[in-house]
Amino acid sequence: MVYPWQGPVKAGKQLSGQFLTGLSFTGGCLFPALFYAAFLKSRKVLISGIAIFLAFLPSFYLWVARELTSRTDVIAVTVEGALFATIGIGILALAVADLIHQKTADSLLLSLWVFGTFFFATMMNWSITSRTILPMAPAVVILLIRQFKSSAATWWPLLPAALVSLLVTAADYKLADTARFASKSFQNRFRDELGAVWFEGHWGFQYYMEHWKAKPLDRSERRIISGDVLIVPLSNSNVSPTPPVPTTSPPEQFNYPQSVVATISPGMRAGFYSSKWGSLPWIFSRMPPEQYLIFRVR
Repeated sequence: MVYPWQGPVKAGKQLSGQFLTGLSFTGGCLFPALFYAAFLKSRKVLISGIAIFLAFLPSFYLWVARELTSRTDVIAVTVEGALFATIGIGILALAVADLIHQKTADSLLLSLWVFGTFFFATMMNWSITSRTILPMAPAVVILLIRQFKSSAATWWPLLPAALVSLLVTAADYKLADTARFASKSFQNRFRDELGAVWFEGHWGFQYYMEHWKAKPLDRSERRIISGDVLIVPLSNSNVSPTPPVPTTSPPEQFNYPQSVVATISPGMRAGFYSSKWGSLPWIFSRMPPEQYLIFRVR
């Protein structure tokens, strides 16, 4: 209870930023809805979608991408964030349109389903994550089927949707496998060390490191001594690149390349499992490598 309270409450949530991130996560996690836009017959709707996309571009540049150093990264984060948010707006608009046109109890249920999930995921939860958007998916699928009743419109978009889903899944698998591979290489190198091997970070990296008796570092307990080794995965949770004790020299750095899609990349503002890492659920771009620092205590 204390952990989630410290982040959003102490810092103070910016509602505009939360709303923008919520739209980005909604559109990114339910990205296949984009492929149904090909069946829209209303030119006004298409023009409105393009206008909304263009309106989101400066917002994502100023709020999310402006501090990135590479022009390519700035463009990728800005464009994809604006696209995700536009899809998110389209999904909310789809629920409203169905309610207006159908005026049935089913339409009311579906609209409350979509907006209720969006409100909880965006405003009520301490962190926006893909799993809080997931309950919206069945309602969105039903709304799409109700909107596009032809059989071709219901199955054709599944093909590009499956491709995108597999790319994101493969990237997430590669990221998770990096932790296992890194832990194995550290085990081979440091298992015969006289001193203890400490590490920061959580998730799968902690799981694999503790398998070979490496110790998680608790900064409130100064049990680390001279000759010990400290390993820090920079993209992990609750880590600091500054050791709590003096070290002998600049740290060694190990890089593990990633694919062209990322689900977690603080440097590219992607945070599929928590918006604390970024305002986009995933991103397609040139990915920076996963970095690990190795310190030796003086």
